[in-house]
Amino acid sequence: MQVLIILTTTVYIQNKLYLFQTDPIIRILTYLKSINQWTQTPFKILIAENSGYQFNELNCSDSLDIVSFKESEVPEAWYLRENQSKGASELFSINYSLSKSKFKDFKFDYIFKCTGRYFIPGFWDFLKKLEPFDGFRQHDPMRCELLGCTPSKFEVLFNRSLQLNDRQYCNHIEFLFQERLDSMDVLYISKKLSIEPTQQGGINNILDYL
Repeated sequence: MQVLIILTTTVYIQNKLYLFQTDPIIRILTYLKSINQWTQTPFKILIAENSGYQFNELNCSDSLDIVSFKESEVPEAWYLRENQSKGASELFSINYSLSKSKFKDFKFDYIFKCTGRYFIPGFWDFLKKLEPFDGFRQHDPMRCELLGCTPSKFEVLFNRSLQLNDRQYCNHIEFLFQERLDSMDVLYISKKLSIEPTQQGGINNILDYL
């Protein structure tokens, strides 16, 4: 089984709504702790960093790639200039980073996005026991720290459009992901996955499961 985990990170916060943890040093330490754990697993890891931090503390390997860019300096991200939605920026980062990654032409069985501050112990063994699926989501449809799909469904799940049904714009990414995952033929709804207690970035809350 070949699986890519895209870890989304933003070290230097941008003009976005709902931010609690804003200190870049704390954010770096939180990300590094998670990333170092992910690199000890069989997954291929792509770090999608959209505020320009280089993560020089890490050594790239055959299983790790880092794509760091500044959203404000990427011409293709022009439509995000006044957008305060973290989810909209995350969608762009996922697509842009994969397009620039050494993994872009790799043949994966599944591609997952996980918020970079979280590490899921035992996730590889958990996935190996599952029947094939098109899409994967957390137990709570209104949470999107972790979700994934087959490569053939990547454009369905992670396309950059912010259109929801007849609405031209939706700034709540959870609704977009819910609609896209519900459209898939075989959707796996996960049980609660235990993690080490970790501070959320957007609100003052500690998560111990995804």
